[in-house]
Amino acid sequence: MEASPRLTLLARYLFPVKSEPIAEGWLRIEHGKIAALGRGRPPERAVDLGNVAIVPGFVNAHTHLELGPLPEDRAGGERTEPEDQIAWLRRMIEWRRGSTPEAMRRNAQANVDASIRLGTTALADITTRGTSWDAIIASPLRGTVYSEVLGLSRGRGLETTEAAFEWLAKVRPTISETDPRLRAGLSPHAPYSTAGWIYQRAAAAHLPLSTHLAELPEEVELLALRDGRLRDFFRELGVWDEEWQPLGDRAADYIRKGELRQADWIVAHGNHLEPSDYWQFRPGGAPSGQRVAVAYCPRTHHRFGHATHPYRSMLERDIVVCIGTDSRATAASLSVLDELRFLHRIDPDLRLPLLMAMGTLYGAWALRLDNVCGSLAPGKAADLAVIPLPDRDEADPHRLIFEHDAPVSSVFIGGELAARGTSPLPLE
Repeated sequence: MEASPRLTLLARYLFPVKSEPIAEGWLRIEHGKIAALGRGRPPERAVDLGNVAIVPGFVNAHTHLELGPLPEDRAGGERTEPEDQIAWLRRMIEWRRGSTPEAMRRNAQANVDASIRLGTTALADITTRGTSWDAIIASPLRGTVYSEVLGLSRGRGLETTEAAFEWLAKVRPTISETDPRLRAGLSPHAPYSTAGWIYQRAAAAHLPLSTHLAELPEEVELLALRDGRLRDFFRELGVWDEEWQPLGDRAADYIRKGELRQADWIVAHGNHLEPSDYWQFRPGGAPSGQRVAVAYCPRTHHRFGHATHPYRSMLERDIVVCIGTDSRATAASLSVLDELRFLHRIDPDLRLPLLMAMGTLYGAWALRLDNVCGSLAPGKAADLAVIPLPDRDEADPHRLIFEHDAPVSSVFIGGELAARGTSPLPLE
């Protein structure tokens, strides 16, 4: 379906993100972009969506679309105790070894479709040899797809790196010539699983990068002592390299060693970062133009029982913290809205306008899409999520979204209806 050349929507609230919510607001779309916002009666005929909020499409700053629930998790049920993350890693490796590219492509297609229905309009996806690429490029989603590279031994590192660069060589011309809404990047998996030379080679490619960093306490131990449960785990798997040396004694060293200091980074998790690490992440502490953001995944963090995440102290020090869903192997859904509502439940004092920005504008900034999406403003893409609201009033209307359980009902990407719920839109 082509984007409507002109369409005006009326809603109980608009949430521009960069400014206060607009009660009884209207938004005009022209040729895929937001042309104007206003309050009260619009100057032209409008589609009244009723008791809903229109928010910017959500930005999922860290996900693995090719993963589904692991076999032991498919029965469902609420977890009563945190899961040991190394035990989970063992299950994940067993699943990967027994899976096929076709199964991962099916997961990716299902998860792309689900992500859009749940309100995501841009994302940062980690893929194995481009497995998720076909599903993403066939969708209207924006964002960056990062090809994962890893390996402690030189042989394994060369295998994954060569596969990633082969994929990049295939997709980069397509992106630059016909599909600028997407970028391709590289994802050195984590300091505990990836040799330092792989990080440096990834940075030398001058591409956007993403990595899992300070995710486990055992990672902190391994970097500092070259010992601990992770070393024992890798020995058990037969992948430990006795000659391995980390780039530094602390996880944050991986952001600014050598050419790494020139790259854009989305740091996944950051569960065990400390204030003494923060200078590595602040824009003022990095070369001009570099963007470094932390993608916090609240429900995954909770699943593994990590100590309190340092997102609050990071935000207080002007570090960009955005929201990711991780994967269906760790979370019940790929809904950024579910993550935001969960974070509000466990931290009800976090300012709600800031919470909204973490799920929208901050992720767009991390992906260098903040001039395109992430907030509602004239000139930006009409990437929108429509959320039904409860029949009550609140002094802060953000509570109508975050203290309610209604899912996203409709989604627009570039002014085109990408997913439709019950909204009375005169579109097919």
